[in-house]
Amino acid sequence: MENQAHPIDEMVNQIKERGVMLFEGVNRMPTYEKPYVSPFIVVCLNHRGWLKAVYDLRPVEFRPHDLAVIPPDYVLKANESSEDYLASLLVIDPQFLKKLSHQHPLSYDEIKYRYNSATHLSNEQYEGVLGYFRMLNALSQINHPNRDELIAHQLEIGAQLIEIYLQENGMMKMQESPSAQQLVNRFQNAVVNHYTESRKVEFYANLLCLSPKYFGSIIKEQTGIAAGVWISRYVIAKAKTLLHYRKDLSIQQISYELGFQDPAAFTRYFKANAGVSPKEYRTQQ
Repeated sequence: MENQAHPIDEMVNQIKERGVMLFEGVNRMPTYEKPYVSPFIVVCLNHRGWLKAVYDLRPVEFRPHDLAVIPPDYVLKANESSEDYLASLLVIDPQFLKKLSHQHPLSYDEIKYRYNSATHLSNEQYEGVLGYFRMLNALSQINHPNRDELIAHQLEIGAQLIEIYLQENGMMKMQESPSAQQLVNRFQNAVVNHYTESRKVEFYANLLCLSPKYFGSIIKEQTGIAAGVWISRYVIAKAKTLLHYRKDLSIQQISYELGFQDPAAFTRYFKANAGVSPKEYRTQQ
């Protein structure tokens, strides 16, 4: 498929200006030639057809009436879609969300933690989300002194609506520990900020002032994924992106950019977690 700019890429300035935008009639995902890392929160509602992709290094398949929330900085690579694929994308600028933080309780960190997988909606749930999309889009286009306040209330309603649907579909616990949730948020942020410094669980446990054993048990209990796996997934995703799209960088340069002491250490780490060496991976692309 021809490598074309996605509507989100073409409307970056408008999204930042309005804070929230709805893209309807989307029949392709960004872009089929490379992984996509959005600076925005993207809520995807599939209407018809299917899309096969890799999200956060996991193969996924989106079907009609599937809802997916993709946080900023997560890697999504669309591999294949049906000819009749059609979706709506609600795009939210995190900076706009932070500006509304005094009005809107749902934080950027909560989005990353809570909405990390897709869910299939019933017909009633699908119509509910679709109606919510259109109401929020209408509010985003009005010129009114209370526009941002109205959007803040609508975002809160939407967050509660999606949480109810996720709970009904068994994708979210009815009761969650705020302290445990905050720990996961802090850990994920720490990985983003410090992955070039260390890839050891003990480092992040110490950073959060917890024992490695307790820290690891909370992360696994809350997310279903071991802390070490979270770290390696993030590092490997970064490494694969550089290996594939920065052909101007040697493997040695990439290893240093990722914080490895030498190319040999990078090669061992990459092969242990990706199954092939960096050189083999680059050759296969």
